Amino acid sequence: MRVSIALFILLFGTAAFSGGIETVIAPPAEIPQAGQSTVFAVYFHNFSDTSLRVDVPDSIMCRLSAGNDTVEVKAYAIRATSEKTMTICPGCFKKVQYTLNLPSTIEGAVTMEIPDFENAHTMFAVHSSASTKASKSDETAPKEFEALDSLYELYQPYLKNITAYEPMYFLMGTDPEKSKFQFSFKYRLFNPERTLAQKYSWVKGFHFAYTQTSFWDLKSASKPFEDTSYKPEFFFLSPNIRIPWATGFFVKGGFQHESNGRGGEYSRSTNFLYIKPIYIAYHKNTKLGIMIAPKIWTYIANENENNPDLEDYRGYFDLEIKLGQADSFVLGSHFRWAKEGGSMELDLTYPLHRFIFKNLDLYFQVQYVNALAESLLNFRDRNEALRLGFAIVR
Repeated sequence: MRVSIALFILLFGTAAFSGGIETVIAPPAEIPQAGQSTVFAVYFHNFSDTSLRVDVPDSIMCRLSAGNDTVEVKAYAIRATSEKTMTICPGCFKKVQYTLNLPSTIEGAVTMEIPDFENAHTMFAVHSSASTKASKSDETAPKEFEALDSLYELYQPYLKNITAYEPMYFLMGTDPEKSKFQFSFKYRLFNPERTLAQKYSWVKGFHFAYTQTSFWDLKSASKPFEDTSYKPEFFFLSPNIRIPWATGFFVKGGFQHESNGRGGEYSRSTNFLYIKPIYIAYHKNTKLGIMIAPKIWTYIANENENNPDLEDYRGYFDLEIKLGQADSFVLGSHFRWAKEGGSMELDLTYPLHRFIFKNLDLYFQVQYVNALAESLLNFRDRNEALRLGFAIVR
């Protein structure tokens, strides 16, 4: 579920609770069923320089929206896991669990807002009550470990550190020779609930990431891969820096290697250091948001034998802009300028469940590219392509 959320800033709610305290709402760990109870968590984070006391509400009103349906339901604190009043040290956080009885009329993609916490919100999926009816024999069977993943995850406690990173998609070109696909993930290196992160909260920002972009010739008989870029990187992502007129402002900086994994005259590789401020504004009622993220880099140990002039075609600057509605159209763009000319990429996505496939969690995607150095192999050539396909992260 979490991996399928494209822009986590837009869908994972953070809001001020009181002076120096912010709240983060974590959705249920498993996909709940309509008409049954579920448990979600609230994290109280002290971002001030002094210890603060927080009175934990016994109950909170939750506003649930799915499609055109909106209902309000009260959630109750699970006192076995929390205190009535908590003292939170500077930079630390504490977790409180709440139980919520889901109405039988709410199903599918659900947005949950909590007005008591200045409309902090999150999104999660809810199974239809009709889709999981059990026989009498099933009702007496134990529900624990019904799925393979529930057992597999017992031995994989680090899985929660893996999340989506760059967009992930499969796109076929209107000229099939120019088809393309990409997958990407990031991995948080330090557990935010352990002692090191609680003492030095900034270490939570360290990540490893990997992105792979392949250019696939689906026109030729053997369907060869024309080129593939392998992009491992290490980066640091700051926590939300509170500034006026912003829902979120973050600064990311890191080191990335990029190569095409080939040898001889076809070998291409480079390395660069970059910094990328990220500004996000989001309106919770309309679900409209905008992200503006300029990226500046410098090349380190660029391969001077086969791509000595890569910077003349790729440049040193990229401006990324995304604009759209959280549950509807999103238009993303990249603009670059280099000595040999400008480059751009436009990506329009729309969730299929709102169009024709109600139960399919994919986005329909249209991509237009007019760019130099889209691939490393032919970085001196300008590529223009229109591609159609599907995305799981946009």
